[in-house]
Amino acid sequence: MPPLARMTAKLFRFGGHPYAHQKAACRLQVEKVCLLYEKLWQPVLTSIFAGGLLVAALWTIVSALLLMGWLAALILVSILRLRLAYRYHHASANNQKNPDWLLWFSQSAFLAGCVWGAASILFFSPEYAKQTTILTIVMAGIAAGGVTTLSSVWWVAILFVMPILLPLPIQFLLYGGQLSSQMCLLVLLFMGLILVTSRRLSHIIHDNIALRVEMASREALLQESEDRYQSIYLHSPLGGLHLDSQGVITNCNDKLLEILGGTRDQLLGYCMLDHRADQKVATAVADALEKGTGYYEGTFYLPRHDQGTPLRSFFNAVRTASDHKIGGIAIIEDFTEQKRSEAIIYRQAYYDALTDLPNRRLFIDSLNRLSDEKLLKTGLIVFLDMDRFKLINDSLGHAAGDDLLIQVARRLEQCKGETGMAARLSGDEFVLLALFETANSSIAEQQVQDFMQRLEQILAGAYRLENRWLKVTPSIGYTCFETEHCDAPEMLKQADIAMYQAKAEGRNQMKRYQPWMRKAVKENFTQPGSSQQDV
Repeated sequence: MPPLARMTAKLFRFGGHPYAHQKAACRLQVEKVCLLYEKLWQPVLTSIFAGGLLVAALWTIVSALLLMGWLAALILVSILRLRLAYRYHHASANNQKNPDWLLWFSQSAFLAGCVWGAASILFFSPEYAKQTTILTIVMAGIAAGGVTTLSSVWWVAILFVMPILLPLPIQFLLYGGQLSSQMCLLVLLFMGLILVTSRRLSHIIHDNIALRVEMASREALLQESEDRYQSIYLHSPLGGLHLDSQGVITNCNDKLLEILGGTRDQLLGYCMLDHRADQKVATAVADALEKGTGYYEGTFYLPRHDQGTPLRSFFNAVRTASDHKIGGIAIIEDFTEQKRSEAIIYRQAYYDALTDLPNRRLFIDSLNRLSDEKLLKTGLIVFLDMDRFKLINDSLGHAAGDDLLIQVARRLEQCKGETGMAARLSGDEFVLLALFETANSSIAEQQVQDFMQRLEQILAGAYRLENRWLKVTPSIGYTCFETEHCDAPEMLKQADIAMYQAKAEGRNQMKRYQPWMRKAVKENFTQPGSSQQDV
């Protein structure tokens, strides 16, 4: 057994527990079967193509009926294999663990091998040296290809290869003659090489899969250990806190807050080595950070608290694997929800509660950071407003209006790309940022036009509101810029002006910002009796 295989087999014992070893072996087998079915269509279609070439090459010397019958059988078996692969890929994860999948695959592979092997018997014509050579080369190629795709389970590769190659040497041997004998020997040598290669590939694939499964198992065990620690820390009847190397409290659990009767803000960021802190506590913390352990017993006073709490604390240093002290812990209480609270606060500050899109603040911050990028890019800002949104809101109700905004948000997320951003500014106003990895004006212009066309198509579909499909159109304005010279307020203003120009021209329009639009919008708002259209 190869060293890696022995190592993984040893690791799979998991301390000698038979169930764990069996579970790991089962997972290893499932991974091998998955590898057999993965992208099976590629070798199957290649096989059909090779069969077609073989038929074409032998068309003049073999009966057309025989050739087409064989090709039909090959196609039928190929369809059967593809259908099997389709069912496997659409099966549930638990169903894919069924050992019958390997049995069915091996049977289909053997059947395919038999069809190819039949060609060696039906089409063997040594009097036609050129065609016989082509037949031999095709059989060798199909066998070699099968080895590369089926060797994750060695015996499956053998079931496929042997029916293909075995008839050839028999045919050469039966035909007789020196050249036929030599060809028989060459095919047998090739068959032996194929078997050895398949076995070696099987070992390599086995070791790689075993190592991957082992790493996944180790990660699961590590996560389980981490979960246990968190559970103990969170639900411990004792208080607990974390310190950094400067003695600053970086974390604490709820039990400690309960014991001290204080708030998290009073503890987090508090330096226990500060000259204003309790000097006995400071001594215990310093002992822990310098010597490894520290102890304090007494009445502890929170900052700006008149009432103290009697307690005792055991401080210990936290070290890295190289024995470098990086902080400390104190046994007093449970784990905190601070990070979750920070995430909620951040979400509330930077994201829209209804659509879950970034809000104006986050969008502008992102625009302002574009000028710091070293790579020059072309940027596109799209400002859109849903036509007659107020009418929909008033006639169908606020719930329908909210539903429409959510659907628009989801469609915008489809367009933004990996580096872009979609945001809701207010009401039914949305803004979209797209970045293109080029500063070439002609290329960027084409990319912008393609992007806008795709955006228009996505937004053009009907919306499902109150159990009915309604056509709701947007008025869209957009502007382009270079990230090196991104002026966030100006870019937003340009896109906004272009959107109002689109709305002024009858809604359901898409306009690119032009300098003259600024004056036109200004004149529109300053005309006597002018009023903003229903949006």
